[in-house]
Amino acid sequence: MITAELSIAIVEPFYGGSHKYWVDQLEKRLSFKTKSYTLPGRHWKWRMSAGALYLAKEVNESNLEYDLFLVSDMLDVPLFKSLLVDKYREAKIVIYMHENQVVYPFQTLDKNKNWDRHYGLINFKSMLCADEVWFNSSFHRDVLLSEMETFLHPFPESKYLISLLKRISSRSHILPIGYDRKELEMHKSDKAEVPTILWNHRWEYDKNPEAFFEALFKLSEDEVSFDLIVCGETYSKQPEIFKIARSKLANQIKHWGYFDTRTDYVKALWQSTILPVTSNQEFFGLSVLEAIFCQVTPIMPNRLSYSSIYGNRFDYYSSDDEFYEILKQTVVSPQSRDNSVDDLCWSAVIQLYEQRLLKVGR
Repeated sequence: MITAELSIAIVEPFYGGSHKYWVDQLEKRLSFKTKSYTLPGRHWKWRMSAGALYLAKEVNESNLEYDLFLVSDMLDVPLFKSLLVDKYREAKIVIYMHENQVVYPFQTLDKNKNWDRHYGLINFKSMLCADEVWFNSSFHRDVLLSEMETFLHPFPESKYLISLLKRISSRSHILPIGYDRKELEMHKSDKAEVPTILWNHRWEYDKNPEAFFEALFKLSEDEVSFDLIVCGETYSKQPEIFKIARSKLANQIKHWGYFDTRTDYVKALWQSTILPVTSNQEFFGLSVLEAIFCQVTPIMPNRLSYSSIYGNRFDYYSSDDEFYEILKQTVVSPQSRDNSVDDLCWSAVIQLYEQRLLKVGR
């Protein structure tokens, strides 16, 4: 453990989901002095546009000493920085990119299906104003810097704006999110005897539930036996496929809906045997990582962040047909394999955070 003194303010305008988990784990595990400044995880557009106003006020009123601000991609860094009182002017700023609003355009479409570039521009300016930019995967970094050039092209003086991407790239580092080994091991339970397929993602379109459930419908039609656990964050509006699947797969369902407790959720991970991943958007995938540690066999696409995180530890599919064939084979003839992800547990990952924080904060 690093014992050098450093005082860090963690600033998170969207304290919910994986953002909340990240803040909580850092406060728990960093050996430096930390204090978090957060806003509830709702109204994401407002948090990005104006959350910095309130959070800068809270920091200023604290009158505490900070060497460094560790903030998330939901913060308007230029706005936040401009509102800090003089005593914080020399403090360094590190921005952690959980996701971005450039390679995630379907979140920022207006009612006429036009791309609202405002939120992507906040990301761009924030990365420019930060002393370092941390990404949760190399895939995330590479795809954002690549797509950012197209994103900036319509703006005036676009050639200059695009040239600034080199500055962002030179300040970029990869620091993954870790899993809590102790918590997961604490609730370990036996695997189900019947092959049990797991959905543990948000119930939203970017996770591509249509492809997931269509494959399960086909398994059922092919008279392949399996059980099903469907959990994850739910919302008032959700894809219609969930309603259809709950009816068509009623005989296979062991659990449906959000787990009331984290303990019940972890137990369900251990009971599950197969995790088909069909996402169209993923920059890291904490839910996948936790399932892998719990010895759930992942079936992941050869796209997005997965291969950059897990390398050749797993096989990846490249088409819908290949996905179904691998899924069916895994259900019918499961094979044990080494799901070792020791390098991604928090005890290993936190050392990377502390080393970089020391280099920036000094």
